[in-house]
Amino acid sequence: MRTRAVCFFALMVACLSYLSVNGYSQGIGDRNRPAAGDGRYGLAGRVFLPDGKPAQNASVYINSADATGVNTKTDMNGTFHVGGLRAGNYIVNVSVAGFPAETETVIIDRFAPEGRTFNVVVNFRPEPRGSSPEGEDPRLAGVPRSAVEKYRKGVDLLRRNDARNAAVSFEEAVALHPVFAAAHYELGSALLKENNLDKALASFVKAVQLDKNYFEAKYSIGYTQYLKKNYEIASAIFVDVLKQRRNFAEAYLYLGISLYYQKNLADAEKALKAAVTIKDDASVALAHRFLGGMYVQTNRKSEAAAELQKYLDLVPAAPDAARLRTTIEDLKKNS
Repeated sequence: MRTRAVCFFALMVACLSYLSVNGYSQGIGDRNRPAAGDGRYGLAGRVFLPDGKPAQNASVYINSADATGVNTKTDMNGTFHVGGLRAGNYIVNVSVAGFPAETETVIIDRFAPEGRTFNVVVNFRPEPRGSSPEGEDPRLAGVPRSAVEKYRKGVDLLRRNDARNAAVSFEEAVALHPVFAAAHYELGSALLKENNLDKALASFVKAVQLDKNYFEAKYSIGYTQYLKKNYEIASAIFVDVLKQRRNFAEAYLYLGISLYYQKNLADAEKALKAAVTIKDDASVALAHRFLGGMYVQTNRKSEAAAELQKYLDLVPAAPDAARLRTTIEDLKKNS
């Protein structure tokens, strides 16, 4: 796929590290900064258990660095909705008894039409993260026990949705063992949950500097750049990630969206199609929605209707489902 960003990942990491150290990263992604004025947007979501059933009465906490957090619960269909939100980056933390908490990030674009509702789908995973006993994780080999204890405490706090205190534990682990790549990565994950994108990015970069094959950290660099709307950089990183793991549907999804915002519709279409070919479920349903939107733009009405219908099949309780169904019918009539 065509990208104009730096081709070599190592050089890119070095550049990102330089920006972080010299304080320039704060100015990146200003389009994500909150808009002035009252909240004019909504956020709706659907939460699923590992068996695909709706997660009823799940606790949802919607947080932004620039706004007061909002607490809500899912209904019997696993759905939730909040209104009155301003533009900006939001972290959606969802917890339900018996499973590790899950987190998703939602960008409310300041240039979106007033009154728009943004959507998110949260899927709970069956296996708790970081549950392997000491000695089974190769990234803990050679790490002092005191640092491992701080690391495991941080993982447990992160699992219990206490990202702030988890970050403290990971920072303590790094202080005890500065070359602890896994602790740097998890520190970045905790900071990302706190919507501290710049510091999270610096932690992910440090993890890759220490372990150039750290796949999760590489992907997280790309994902954080995507959240910051640095789409050209994100695209280049996702391409590099996919060289390491060709069947990673989420990387194709966010690569496709990044290319879409760069107006590279041909390559965006290829990436989005690759995502749903690998794993066509609710976790990549957004690919169908973007494909539908692209096809509307290019007057491919029957294809647009089919993609939007696939999106609704995967997310039937989407808050704007009624509007989408009307759009689908209009596309069919005029195709």
